[in-house]
Amino acid sequence: MQREINSLGRESWDLVIVGGGIYGAAALWEASRRGLKVVLLEADDFGAATSANSLKVIHGGFRYLQSMDLARVRLSAAELVGLMLIAPHLVSPLPCLVPTKGLGKQGRPAFAVALAIYNYLTGHEKLRGRLVSKAEVVSRFPLCLPPGLSGGVLWHDGLVHDSERLTLGYVLGAGERGGRAVNYVRATGLIEENGRAAGVRAVDQLSGQEIEVRGKVVLITAGPWAMEMAGRADQPPALASALNLVVRRCWSDAAVGLRSLTSKADDPVCGGRRFMFMVPWHGHTILGTSYRLWPGQAKAAGPSRQELLALLDEFNAACPELELTPGDISYYHWGRVPLEVPGKAPVGGGLASKRRLMERPGLVTVSGAKYTTARAVASEAVVRACAQLGQEAPELPLEPVWGGEEKQPAMPAGLGPDAAAHLKAQYGSRAGEVAAMAGGDAAMLTPLAADTPVLGCEVVQAVEAEMAQHLADVSLRRTVLGKMGRPSHEAMGAALDIMADRLGWDQARQEAELAQALKPYEILETLA
Repeated sequence: MQREINSLGRESWDLVIVGGGIYGAAALWEASRRGLKVVLLEADDFGAATSANSLKVIHGGFRYLQSMDLARVRLSAAELVGLMLIAPHLVSPLPCLVPTKGLGKQGRPAFAVALAIYNYLTGHEKLRGRLVSKAEVVSRFPLCLPPGLSGGVLWHDGLVHDSERLTLGYVLGAGERGGRAVNYVRATGLIEENGRAAGVRAVDQLSGQEIEVRGKVVLITAGPWAMEMAGRADQPPALASALNLVVRRCWSDAAVGLRSLTSKADDPVCGGRRFMFMVPWHGHTILGTSYRLWPGQAKAAGPSRQELLALLDEFNAACPELELTPGDISYYHWGRVPLEVPGKAPVGGGLASKRRLMERPGLVTVSGAKYTTARAVASEAVVRACAQLGQEAPELPLEPVWGGEEKQPAMPAGLGPDAAAHLKAQYGSRAGEVAAMAGGDAAMLTPLAADTPVLGCEVVQAVEAEMAQHLADVSLRRTVLGKMGRPSHEAMGAALDIMADRLGWDQARQEAELAQALKPYEILETLA
């Protein structure tokens, strides 16, 4: 998929999507499946803003049973099953373990009832939950065993091997169906004609070129910036910053749930005593999630040192046996998400967990914070856009995203078994296409360095077929090079050499790209 700018303003589109996070990418996918002439504009890189905050968990909805929100349980479970079908290389069942004690809400009788409801609503064998014995809890997670431990509850959510690749799976799949997407094109305002939206004004952030992209309907999926983009600056969004930590240790094969000890006053977004989870991921563990109220006009590119240490302290307080130190933090995932009500935690949490769709002539605006249900919400938004276009939008059966097709990739000779397994995990059925990017160069079929599984051909794929414009696009979103921690000098240098060769970067540009790509890790140096 190529980044084509010049034709954007010359064509008239059925649908112009503003925002290329998981909601916008899924909307592009759903619109292309319905035959719409659709284009997506992303101000930064795909999945680089709000969607960058991810615990890497697709929620089946078990925790919504505490508020008896059965509709959300059913929808979440259906979307989890759907994602395992359309992206089986990226989404797999994840066991989740919570200890039980006493006879109240945390006791085995209460969880037995919840499990019966959950298993009935999900109806999927791989997601079935069960009560487990005290011995099994101890064997799977021997730390932080509460007094009066009676056993545990084990259910299944979904683990996302690489959430950014899932976002790209929608974008690339849409491209094969005629959809268009461009990154680093910032929408600056709506075009209004005869009382309705008729497109957007935009600027190419790489060249400075100003563009008018005209469309019969505009769909805004811009996360925290949606209201401003929709011309609702009189209603500033209520936002929270969300943070997850990546640490170098792994304690269990299951995601383990712990209760935070914070009070409502210290946790105004979620109301205190929220569940925190430890999620095994690529030999590391993701700890999350913490939320902080976000000042309306504040600007920041990442979390503060205090936020990182505060979340670490919360886990140490809930489970002192972890003995986490600042040096254990290898990376973090951070982003801003919308709230339903600023400073107030409604039933089910303070996040905008229930989708909000707003309409006026020529415009549909989406607001939401749940990765799990993004595709379903995007589909609903596209159906509303189709209604404004006067077109029917029948419910379509699910189809595999790019890489999720049921076929075995043809791998080239000379590719080692570890490299082949890595490519299949990242690219699924398209692993052979990515390997072919080596172009007969055997060096491109080997890792960039001894400390990373990322191959040279992946960098070529990112540049030539996935619109990677910066080194950080490759290290943080196209590959796993920098997702678990700061890459080695050798690995980053090898990726930089490949990009510079294909994009014609001079020495000054290479130095600037390297500095930009390493900037997110600078805060970790202050923790030592």
